[in-house]
Amino acid sequence: MRRISLIPYRCADGQSYKVRESLANLLFLPTLQLGAREIIEHDRIARKIESAKDNVVLEEAEFAKVKQAIEAFKGYGRDDLQLIARVMDAAELDANTNVSKGDVM
Repeated sequence: MRRISLIPYRCADGQSYKVRESLANLLFLPTLQLGAREIIEHDRIARKIESAKDNVVLEEAEFAKVKQAIEAFKGYGRDDLQLIARVMDAAELDANTNVSKGDVM
């Protein structure tokens, strides 16, 4: 399992970066060429992300799909660096790790 922080952060222009929405939207990139079954699975993961409060805890298969989407997108800017780092650097959680009330699994 992996925990990803969904807490918004400030961009260089002072605007709030919408982590939750950005991460969920990346799951539907046309370059992923999702089939019917895949888009249903991606939608389930996106809903899980959208319903989470501060963090989302993903199973390894779910995390792999999010990571694939992050890697597939081209055209990132500097404001996106923290989002990318949160996904790429998401630590593995072991079975003994406590999941807080703010985490959605």
